[in-house]
Amino acid sequence: MSAAVATELEVARVRRAIAELRGHLGESVRLLRELYEARAWVTLGLPSWGALIDQELPELEQLLTEAERRAVVLELRAAGASLRAAAEPAKVSAATAKTWCDDAGVTPAQVTSLDGYVRPATSTGVKPAAKPRLTNVARAMLVVREAGERGVTVHEVAKRLRLNQCATSALLSRLAADGRLIYRRPAKRGQTGRYVIA
Repeated sequence: MSAAVATELEVARVRRAIAELRGHLGESVRLLRELYEARAWVTLGLPSWGALIDQELPELEQLLTEAERRAVVLELRAAGASLRAAAEPAKVSAATAKTWCDDAGVTPAQVTSLDGYVRPATSTGVKPAAKPRLTNVARAMLVVREAGERGVTVHEVAKRLRLNQCATSALLSRLAADGRLIYRRPAKRGQTGRYVIA
């Protein structure tokens, strides 16, 4: 048998072993999920899920690499375990579990807390879309456009935008200089001019 054939056989054997190991890890996570959902610590008379992990499965911490612990946390969280419950078998904090879940985008719709209650997840992971913030220029243009042919005074725009009159006057003057607004001079001295859309 040549060295190349022996190497191919070794690679195939290693690949089979890895696939078998993955299957066992998947089965282990499934069994952990079953124990959690069945509240096995109550059945055994233990005070908590953490006590069950510490007393009955202490080897988990030594056997799992960080990547495997992360996978366990993600699997349990995806199945609806609370952050603390998902973190316990991996022996990490709930904050670390949250970071891992957020990074992976794992956000269940509902979770089963340690007391057995099923409730909506507190963090859906979906951030509300930020409202686009309008600039003062855009806001001023909207105010003038709403006024129509009647137009608006500097004072009216300042009041609507909650800006001081000096800043508003400068803003409207700049828009008029750019040709976006037209300034209508007052008919009499002492009256206020009005701005309209160009």
